[in-house]
Amino acid sequence: MKPLRPEDPEQLGPYRLVARLGAGGMGRVYLATSPAGHAVAVKVIRPEMAEDKNFRIRFRREVAAAAAVGGTYTASVVDAAPDAETPWLATTYIPGPTLAEAIAEHGPLPVETVLVLGAGMAEALSAVHAQGLVHRDLKPSNVLLAADGPRVIDFGIVRARDGYQLTATGGVFGSLEYMCPEQATGDPMGAEGDVFCLGSVLAFAACGRPPFSGAAAATLLYQVVHGWPDLTGVPEPLEKIIGLCLAKDPALRITPDRLSAACAPGGVEQLLTEAWLPAPVAATVARYQAAAEDLVPAPAAAPITTDSPGTPDALESETGANGARTLGADPGCRGGEAHDRAESHVALARRADADFLRPTTPEASGPPEKPAPASPSRAHRRSSTHSGLSRRSMLAAAGLAVAGGATALVAVRRKPRTRSASSIVSAPEPNWVYASAPLLQTPAVFNDGTALLKARPGTVICLDLDNGSHPKWIYQGISLSPTPVLLTDGAAVALGTGATVIGVDPTSGTERFTLDFGTDFQFDQLLGAYEGSTLSVLGARLERQSTEQGVATSTDAVFAVDLQARQAEVIPISPEDVGIPLQPVVTSDYFVYADGLRNVSVRSTRDAGTLLWRHPVGYDLRPGIAVLGQTVFAIGSELIALELGTGRLRWRAKPEHGLFTSLGTGDDTVYVIGNDPHGVYAFNAANGSRRWFCATPQLDGDHSIAVGSKAVYAAALENKKGFFAIDAATGRLRWNFTDGRDTGVNGWQISCDRAGHLVAHHYDRVYGLPSA
Repeated sequence: MKPLRPEDPEQLGPYRLVARLGAGGMGRVYLATSPAGHAVAVKVIRPEMAEDKNFRIRFRREVAAAAAVGGTYTASVVDAAPDAETPWLATTYIPGPTLAEAIAEHGPLPVETVLVLGAGMAEALSAVHAQGLVHRDLKPSNVLLAADGPRVIDFGIVRARDGYQLTATGGVFGSLEYMCPEQATGDPMGAEGDVFCLGSVLAFAACGRPPFSGAAAATLLYQVVHGWPDLTGVPEPLEKIIGLCLAKDPALRITPDRLSAACAPGGVEQLLTEAWLPAPVAATVARYQAAAEDLVPAPAAAPITTDSPGTPDALESETGANGARTLGADPGCRGGEAHDRAESHVALARRADADFLRPTTPEASGPPEKPAPASPSRAHRRSSTHSGLSRRSMLAAAGLAVAGGATALVAVRRKPRTRSASSIVSAPEPNWVYASAPLLQTPAVFNDGTALLKARPGTVICLDLDNGSHPKWIYQGISLSPTPVLLTDGAAVALGTGATVIGVDPTSGTERFTLDFGTDFQFDQLLGAYEGSTLSVLGARLERQSTEQGVATSTDAVFAVDLQARQAEVIPISPEDVGIPLQPVVTSDYFVYADGLRNVSVRSTRDAGTLLWRHPVGYDLRPGIAVLGQTVFAIGSELIALELGTGRLRWRAKPEHGLFTSLGTGDDTVYVIGNDPHGVYAFNAANGSRRWFCATPQLDGDHSIAVGSKAVYAAALENKKGFFAIDAATGRLRWNFTDGRDTGVNGWQISCDRAGHLVAHHYDRVYGLPSA
């Protein structure tokens, strides 16, 4: 904080400037006082930039983005004048250093502080992503440490989720040490990229250095894309949590809500005490507070009056100390570390809960062997006799289970009936092996004696099931969408770039059609097909507010794409509906999925996607849904069976402890993975009675169980341990196949069909195996 200079303005709008906070490429940031005497930070744009018409447009977008984002752990917009002769933006002032400043002065932070930091930053990202925005420049200088918690700031280079830039075009944005692989390679960056950056920031907070380094920019970017993070000196449980953020594959990164739960299972408020910062850092915060109070004394108490709408102080009153409007600093300020200071200090007296992942023991009540079908119910309710885990504890269990060896959230009192693994036999030798370019994390699709797979840098590969050591054909030019090809309308269908759909002849590999649905849409994932020639596609609808290139807003949407009519119609699914990974089941009449509010939802594939019913489950609902006949199956803390047409509850079954994490169906059986104890359950699909349980090492609950005619297959959590074949009738563990390679985030993808074909791929190898 420095005194004003003669060239600095004394007043901007209703705000009186009192000190300099920093200066950078876009302009200067000042400490100011509002007419009511509140401290605010005012960002002022440089005159030469204000004269640039395109920059004005971008600054309006910055202001709109900042005002749209809510959340306790972001800063609050108070006022703005993007169209003034000298554009400016005002936020409430946060007294405290940046994370970069705190580490430089005091060194790495203790584990308890980093856990609070991670939970708060994850909450902030949830608020950003809820508005369809991506921060894109999460780094230590854009995180403030205040007495009442961390704040994520600087939305100057935010970007809409569709990829349209809200800042100058033609450059690489973000700080190299904290970039995600997508930024480093120039690929589109979504919300998952922010999670990667958050992991790098937490590593810096825990050990005082970023996880990737290099003497030259090219070396550093190569490390970000291909290298392993250096987490030396990062203590547990932080190493596991950070590792979940730094997965190279965006689809495998932990989500912000699970990350917050992993850091603070009982909620960040339980860890965020007045002493959440170590004493030296707290003293630094106190110095910031004192300096601000000397320049902007606290306003005297005044009678409550009704301010006229739209006045700055009325806006301050509406947003409040923990308001839901946000903007932070210019990335160039104070040598890249200055910032807009937002939100007045509010002392929070909260109950301390320093124990991380404290074990919780529910009442022992294992699933019955033959539970009676439940009576119809309009809404799921937890049993009052079950000592249920909180939402955050459930998310923590699901999130940390990915890392392996996480502290158990549930103490096991007694185990269910299991099948012995003593009779396991050696795994069969592969019939053939194909060495490929790195394969996408999607299972193979079978077609007339062949298997179709997707690989980088955007190819479809066709392998013969009798001998797939050499491809029958390879088609190049598809996107890296993380879903398998769809066989529909006589073609193998995949997405191209933008809003393009590509159809390839599945026999010859020749292109049959390429349909471009224009610049108003962005297609991200194929979800399913129905009625022969209609696709369900997840993507975004773009709406331009200006004729300027690149200025657009986006809304998550699901499209019904008619290949014959060459039309794309938006199904009216709200943003909350696609708040978690959308893995629907699409039939000729129904679109079945887990929505962002953790309901099982069913829409019609006709009548413009009319909502037919919703069944509330809760925050432990897993994204994967299965449909067998006229029954919908969903999992979380229990397995539930719902009538497809009406949503009526047919039955429910519980695991011994913990969660069900993945499922698969075949014939009259539902198979689910349990995480406590580890293994696979088989339930009668008609009434929910348990047929068997097979104990296994820890399994990968983020991928579905592959169900064949005589066996089911589940991948191990540690991919070097391969996958397991379990007899579908008896639950006996038949064999374990592995190639012994640890390929990091690239797990096993397993596909099988009812004719006995089994294809498994692991990073850059495809194995054709005899079925169990």
